[in-house]
Amino acid sequence: MLKIETNEAFISRFKYFSLGLLLFIALIFYLATGRWEQFLSVLVGGAIALLNFQSLHQDVKAVAESVASGLQTAQRATRVYLFKYYLRLIATAIVLYFVIKVQIIKPLPLLAGISVILLNILLCFFREIGRNFWLKFKEG
Repeated sequence: MLKIETNEAFISRFKYFSLGLLLFIALIFYLATGRWEQFLSVLVGGAIALLNFQSLHQDVKAVAESVASGLQTAQRATRVYLFKYYLRLIATAIVLYFVIKVQIIKPLPLLAGISVILLNILLCFFREIGRNFWLKFKEG
């Protein structure tokens, strides 16, 4: 039997680990190049990714609660969620455009910072597979 953790404690731990991973990657970029611009670029990319993840989490939670309580139908809640999702996507694109256009931030470290959430998702996936494999191995 696979054990999958889906509660708020996991999400909270995920966010803190993402923040730690972001700081680690930013430090690696700074140590590799010796330039603060690289460090700040990673931090800005990671901040954008973490804010998007937090917003996505709040929206999904709100949709689930509104449908479960009967305040909205599933179709209406889905339309509202998708509208917010596309607004957030457009806002993120505008912010990234201006940050890169004005050349405040370097693009490669910015991309590394944005990738922190994806990297953390992969690490959590492999951790869960390893943990479940170990539990299966111990059971016999």
